[in-house]
Amino acid sequence: MEIYADELDKAPREGGIYAIGLVEEDDEEVLCEDVLYVGQSDDIRKRLGQHKSGNKQAIDKFVKKEFSCNGGQDLRIKWKTDQDHKCAEGEYLDCMEERLGYWPEYNMKRGNTCAR
Repeated sequence: MEIYADELDKAPREGGIYAIGLVEEDDEEVLCEDVLYVGQSDDIRKRLGQHKSGNKQAIDKFVKKEFSCNGGQDLRIKWKTDQDHKCAEGEYLDCMEERLGYWPEYNMKRGNTCAR
């Protein structure tokens, strides 16, 4: 699922993995989309709200700045509910890096993994 950052009330109150991206577009098309951060939470909607108002992590400060400048209109949120999200975060990050060809700028750690 994908939403604009000003639609956080549509995000699930379930556990899963989420990605915050920045979209650059003109009147007719999306020019580029960069994944900035991948995280996991027991309650995706609550965690996204914390990013919007927090100051603890660099991504919090970036999201807060985007909302103060333009209402977050350039931010996009995607997620996948996953009951095993705490163990899967590192796997999702590795997959994103492989697919995108870069590590998300605001992920300072490799992400959680569990021995399987």
